[in-house]
Order: sequence, then C-alpha cells, then structure tokens
Amino acid sequence: MKRSTPRMLLAALALSSAAACSGAAGDPDGPDGSGGSSAVDDPGTDVQCTPGVAAPGPMPRLTRLTHAQYDNTIRDLFGKDMRASASFLADPAFEGFNNNARALTVSDRLARDYRRAAEAIAEDAVVDQAVLDSILPCAPEGDGVACARRFIQQLGKRVYRRPLTAEQEEAYVAAFARGNDLFESGTPFEQGVRHVIEVMLQSPHFLYRVELSEELDGEQIIPLDGHEVATRLSYLLWNSLPDDALLEAAEGGALGTPAGIEAEARRMLADPRAASVLTDFHDQWLQVSRYDDLMKDPALYPDFDAGVSSAMKAETRRFIEHVVLEMEADYEALMTSSIGFVNDRLAPIYGLDGSFTSELVETPLDPGVRAGLLTQAGFLSSHAFFNKTSPIHRGVFIQRQILCADLPDPPANIDTELPPLRGEIRTTRDQVEAHTSPEACDFCHSKINPPGFAFEHFDAVGRYRADEGGEPIDASGTIKVGATELRFDGAIELVTQLAQSPVAERCYLTNWYRYGNARQLSPEDACTIEELDAKLVQSGYNIKELLVALTQTKTFRYRAVEEVEQ
Repeated sequence: MKRSTPRMLLAALALSSAAACSGAAGDPDGPDGSGGSSAVDDPGTDVQCTPGVAAPGPMPRLTRLTHAQYDNTIRDLFGKDMRASASFLADPAFEGFNNNARALTVSDRLARDYRRAAEAIAEDAVVDQAVLDSILPCAPEGDGVACARRFIQQLGKRVYRRPLTAEQEEAYVAAFARGNDLFESGTPFEQGVRHVIEVMLQSPHFLYRVELSEELDGEQIIPLDGHEVATRLSYLLWNSLPDDALLEAAEGGALGTPAGIEAEARRMLADPRAASVLTDFHDQWLQVSRYDDLMKDPALYPDFDAGVSSAMKAETRRFIEHVVLEMEADYEALMTSSIGFVNDRLAPIYGLDGSFTSELVETPLDPGVRAGLLTQAGFLSSHAFFNKTSPIHRGVFIQRQILCADLPDPPANIDTELPPLRGEIRTTRDQVEAHTSPEACDFCHSKINPPGFAFEHFDAVGRYRADEGGEPIDASGTIKVGATELRFDGAIELVTQLAQSPVAERCYLTNWYRYGNARQLSPEDACTIEELDAKLVQSGYNIKELLVALTQTKTFRYRAVEEVEQ
C-alpha cells in the first residue's frame, strides 16, 4: 500500500470521466471525474474512545457540488439566481441525503448538462449589463488583455475558491484570446470574457471541492490549508462558495486554529445565507419532498389542492428558520414550539378563524394540540393515505428519522391491504393491529405502531379530530428508547418526551454529521460523535452551537491519510 498524492489524484480526476466537459476548449485543468467514500454506515459501536483524542474520519478528496450548491454558487458568483440545474438529472440520495460524495459522480449526461449550463450562464453574463458590470474590475482599454487578466484573477479566485496558479492564469488569458470571433455577437472583449466563463465553469476545480493537502503533522494526519477549510466552512454553513471575507481569512492564516474557524463560523451563521443549508438539511431529514403534489380524496377534503401542500412546505421551512436563526433555540424547541406560520390555505386545517391572506403569518397554535414539527400539517398529511391516516408511515418515520432505529424494509410480497372496518374492527388502529398481529410482524411493528398511533387524533390532512367516525380514538402507547420506556397518550406527550430524549438528540446530531461531512459513518466517527454529544448536552443541544461544534472537530479540520493499492 502507498499514500495517494495530489499528482495521483489529478491523474485519476483526468482519467475517470474522459468525456466530461469536453466542449470547453482550452480548459487548463482537463476533464473532471469523481471520488468519495463508502456509502454504507459503519458507526463503530465497539470502538473504545479516549477523551480528547478522536481521530478524523475518512473524507473524500474530491466532492462534486450538489445541484443546490451549484445553483447557489452561480448565484453568488454572478449576482443572479439562474437555476441552471433545473434541467439536470436529480442528485442520487444515500440514506436520505443527496450530498454523499461517493454517489456524486459525473455521467456523460451530466457532463453535457454542465457544458450547456456553462454556455448559457456565460452568454447571460455578458448580455446582462448589470451582471457584466458586477464581475468586471475594470474598463477594457486597447486590446483589453490587461483588464481581462484582472478579471481572470478576480473571478478565478472565486470560482476555484483559491488564487489561480500562474499556469492556470496564463491558460485563461489564452482562452480569452481564443474567444474573439467564437460567438455570433458581442465585442471582441465580451466574447473573450464569455469564453473564459464557459471554460471556468467546466473546470473540475469549480465542479468539485478539491483538497490537495498532503503534509502530515505530528499526529500523522493531514491539516487542511486555509482555502480548503474556507471551502468546507462555506459549503457546510451556506451551501455556497466562500465570500471575500472568508477568503481573506484563509489567506491571512486566521483559519489555522480552532478559534479562528469558530469566529468565522459564527459570523457566517449570522448571515442570511445560512438559511439555505438549514432548508436543505431539514428538507431531506424530514422528507419534505413528500409534501410535493400531495393528493387527497376530494369527497372528504374538497379544499385540498397543490396550493395547500405548497403552503405546508413553506410553513415547515419558515418555522425551522425561525427556531434556529431567529430564536437561536435548541432541538427541544424544534420539536415542541407551538408557533405556526399560517396563511388562508392552512388556517382551516389548524381550526383558525380570522382574515388570513396568502402570506404566511406567525401564529400561536394551541399548545395542547400542536407541538413542533411533528404536529404540523405538512408532516401529518405527507405521512397519510389518500383518504385516511397511516399510523405505520408515521411510526416508521419516528423510529428511523427521529430515533435512528435500524428497521428492515418489509418483505417484498407483503399484503399491504388493511382489513375492512366491520365487527370488532372499528378504527384505523384496530385495522393496523389486526393486520400486523402475526408473530412474524411483531419484531418491527411493536416499535412502529405505538408512536404511529400517538398521531391518530390528526386526520389525513393534519386536522385535529376528537373521534374517528364517531368511534373513540386510542392514541396511547409505550415504546423503548434506549434504556428508557416512554409512555404516552397522544402526540403532545410523545413529542415532548422525544424532544428531551438523549437518543433523539444524538440521532439529530448524527444526521447533521453525515450531511455535513457528505458521507456515511465510519468507525473513527464514533468517538467524534461521542465528544460532540457530550459538548452539546452542556448547551442544551442548541442548533447553532451544533453547527459551530461540527467545525471544531478533527474530522473537519484535518484529513486522514488515504491508502491506495499499489
């Protein structure tokens, strides 16, 4: 075995996707490729941890930008939200998140999409005078080469997330010269700028987060350089590129210490751009994509349409932003706050009267009925059937997403049809209990059914109901969470206990850790997560503090030595 080197890395980058971005004539970096880590969780449950010496887990040297990161980066480069990735094939998801580095490869189709997007963005940048003025540091004189060089240095530093090398700069100056007469419109200078943008946006140094540091420290691990840390920070906290202040901190050495990284992390979390990562993480953790295109039985729910499901998604996002960024609150508040964001489409579901409009308004909800994310209409409606509730879907969510329980998928040939309502079977709970009563079902459904039944007072669109078709509702249950037995009667009692559960808190942290590091867990991560958990308990699991704490780990600031086969 031998260590991988930057030369080997870039050679692999060039060979792994020979067709990628081939339309970018004069690309100084060549075609791009992919790299990553295992997509299978190995949490290292048998690892023995020594306080203060947690080792960094394996991190990919190459991590392709997700489509959300690509769009955000283009927006922040050119000051215009172009949504260029709308035509791309969706990023693949592993274990619930679509930013797993191993999965983020570049297919031939995506390479062509990148080329087309680069061409369209570059054209728009020179046609839109406001955009052109914002990216040009000077007015061209003479042949325009002097101004073009300044433009290349300035834009290149932001595109690459580090200053260009002399060789890269000269290659882009040559690309600028080749741009003249390459397009049907524009001055020679504008055509040169357009070609430079096209080429830059197809560089692997743009499409990937590339980490080339290799020098070992005394602990035989690799400290990241300032620009690599800056890039990790910006994509963890903003889902976009570093701003000028962060690049200056990188160049000045301020990101060489945990304290310097913490100071930048806190500055960045105070910026509105932090909302993007909160939305992206929670959308995936909460499976918010299920809110899209919800359909309900018009005979039972005549007012339910796409406008209602859209409002549900907007409420969930606005609530999370409010709790984390405005209240600067903790995990418990996320799970129990009775604040809603309601408009005229949601008010009937929440049983509210008043002159609501299409705009979401912060609204206090009945704390005896509503508490946090899991009693919002969006979650309840998206984990229900077309015309009735689904305790199984709601219970599976609690076990997998809130408690990180390892539940197997049901057998492929399972009969999912519930028995009809007749005789002793009078409620949905009766149906589910009868359907899952065989002994073979008990191992999973003894865990799934009770938390699902806790939400039976909420119908298929999330409205509260006192009974089910005149039959009393039994929303009581018991589940084992770690070493603790939770007893509850209804959703409020359940979510209140889950909000205070160390198992649920650690599950939330673990999901952030996987998302923030763009990979699954490895055995080395067990000790880091244990240290983070102990630290966050002291802060009451404040969510901003959780994000800052992620930046202080060795996994964030260092990389482990990669081994490659000889």
